[in-house]
Amino acid sequence: MANIVLVVNVKTKPGCAETLIPAMQENAAKSVLEDGCFQFDISTSEDDENEFIFYEVYKNKDALASHRKTQHFLAYFNLMQDLGDNVSRNAQLYEQMS
Repeated sequence: MANIVLVVNVKTKPGCAETLIPAMQENAAKSVLEDGCFQFDISTSEDDENEFIFYEVYKNKDALASHRKTQHFLAYFNLMQDLGDNVSRNAQLYEQMS
């Protein structure tokens, strides 16, 4: 079975990124310590300091489901929810081909 890849686009309104970045970084750092998470990178747009992309690779959908129950993910996700309309998120799931 192929690994799955989650690509997440996050965009904040100006002034909100500073609040969200530490939670994003902690989520990424702790996620790669999970058994089923092989990669979790965060990149910032060269054109917009308030736009980010996450590139995450998991063993399978069960590993992703387990990730979504961890404290580090929930801390990030709850903070994002608290920011409300100041942040938008779009996620797309892929199957890894190579």
